[in-house]
Amino acid sequence: MKMYMPLVATEDGVPTFVKQPGVSLEPGDVIGILALDDPSRVKHAKPFEGQLPALGPPTVIGSRPHQKLAWHMDILNNTLDGFDNQSIMSSTLKEFLEVLRSPELPFSEAGAILSTLSGRMPLKLEEQIRSTIDKVKSSSQEFPAARIKKHLDSYLTDLKPQERTMARTTLGPLIDVTENYRHGLKVHEWSTIASLLRRYERTERLFGGDIEGRVLKLREEHKNDLDIVAQLVLSHIKAPSKNKLVLSLLDMIKQAGSATLAPETKLAETLKDLAALESRCA
Repeated sequence: MKMYMPLVATEDGVPTFVKQPGVSLEPGDVIGILALDDPSRVKHAKPFEGQLPALGPPTVIGSRPHQKLAWHMDILNNTLDGFDNQSIMSSTLKEFLEVLRSPELPFSEAGAILSTLSGRMPLKLEEQIRSTIDKVKSSSQEFPAARIKKHLDSYLTDLKPQERTMARTTLGPLIDVTENYRHGLKVHEWSTIASLLRRYERTERLFGGDIEGRVLKLREEHKNDLDIVAQLVLSHIKAPSKNKLVLSLLDMIKQAGSATLAPETKLAETLKDLAALESRCA
């Protein structure tokens, strides 16, 4: 089978064929050379001698509150996992708290989830939830977590058991939002801070005493995935860096007083477990 393909040049000239008719071609082969009537029309590549523009972060940070919260949480969690973020820890922690205290945060998070669930949840339920959110937001009231949960519970109750399980899985992110903000923005703030302290405690409780023995035990427990052991050891040996973040969080708790210890935040339990950790050098 023969195939004819036109090769069109944008300038006039005399062609000289390098390949003979009938030969096989490979990708990148030079078929011929075109000697231009006017060689000045050729633009030659030159080394770049200018300056590259200022580049932003490798990941684009969204401007909505829930996107900023996810970004800052990722940085703080990476710090607690042993990665060096000391140069941006203070600014990140400051912006993290500002986003946590933004009244727009729950509305932003719920709106994003509703956008992903649109078309996968009953239209009537979606309209009820959006209407509830819009009414509250227009009157500058707190996020209506209890009323949204009531709509969800009413919908799930009317389903058959088998359908209810599937619907609960689909609506899981929305149910989680109502649970997270059920007790208000302040409780959500301290619950989030408690989750950071809990992440620190879950790693550090694995160490202490005979460090070699603890590492050998971890290797035995995770012999099929030694990357987990490497990550835990990295996190532990960076304890001095992590401690700076933990101490900053504890100072905030101290300044806020007993208001942070509401049962819903689970902060008291976390602080108790932190206090039970064996002493270590900072």
